[in-house]
Amino acid sequence: MMKQTSHPGCQEKRKVEFIAGKAATLHVEPPGVAISANARPCADVLLDRTNISQTPLANMLVTVGSHELVFSNLQFGERKRTVIVTASGLNRIAADLVR
Repeated sequence: MMKQTSHPGCQEKRKVEFIAGKAATLHVEPPGVAISANARPCADVLLDRTNISQTPLANMLVTVGSHELVFSNLQFGERKRTVIVTASGLNRIAADLVR
């Protein structure tokens, strides 16, 4: 049997063999894709509550799916962005902390 799994922007097909009376687990690992993030003025970045670095960030690998980015600057505060990262297209995130 062919089993198709999908995440935003990607699909994967696998051949799965079922045996009567046996349990099986199918683990699907979302692919890593590059994202870029920038802020005005530059800011510290948290990705899913983990401190990453300062902007600008280019080609940072993350899994497809939903992620929360927090851009933080001592003078201008912080901005939260929830993004859906896909395997197709450009994954660029920007925050304007001045506004």
